[in-house]
Amino acid sequence: MIDFNDPKQVAKAIQYTNVNPDLTKKDLLVHVETCAKYEFDAAMVAPCFVALAKDVLKGTGVRVASTVNFPMANDTLEMKLAVVRMLAKEGADEFDFPPNPGLLLGGDVEGYARELTEMARAAHAEGMKIKAMLEFGYITDADLKAKAAQLACEAGIDWVKQSSGWGKGGCLATEEDVAILKANIKAPCRVKVSGKVNTREKMISLFKAGAELVGTSSGPEIISGTAGDIDAY
Repeated sequence: MIDFNDPKQVAKAIQYTNVNPDLTKKDLLVHVETCAKYEFDAAMVAPCFVALAKDVLKGTGVRVASTVNFPMANDTLEMKLAVVRMLAKEGADEFDFPPNPGLLLGGDVEGYARELTEMARAAHAEGMKIKAMLEFGYITDADLKAKAAQLACEAGIDWVKQSSGWGKGGCLATEEDVAILKANIKAPCRVKVSGKVNTREKMISLFKAGAELVGTSSGPEIISGTAGDIDAY
């Protein structure tokens, strides 16, 4: 686990996130400049801002992350694959996406696994890392959570997340869910968390449970030891 007394190590475990629909270009520039200031692992931005973020962050060592079919999860696989190619063209280094939870909930394990496998293959072909947001706000049964994590790992997904932290499928990051993820994957697959991780104490507890990366809009507050907005991401 990282040394939480070292701000640089903490920053490198944070993907500072602002994907709000009402974000303006001016706000985006503030966001990515903050990422550069703190040297966060990545700036998580909406697809429409990937190219701009990439240009502003050039030479800083901060990567650009984005999303595919967020937060609904139910675009067709072909639509999702098309966005993967577009994100690569725009310069994204990685992306988070929600596999369609309705497939798994409805018993279509093969379809769910196929989506994960095809998305991982497409991402890696473009040189990008891929993170699967498993949306435990929908998948509430512990055995099914474990199955989702296992399928993602087997498909070649680089990181599994318990949730996007947004919308109906979003949920708070908990130690219990992190433990389920950790117990059902193997290297090189790893655990990222999102969902109201707005203090250093919360981040520490989740990392003790097995997480290694966090997506949050409270990055500066975590570094400073204060608390981020409880109503924010």
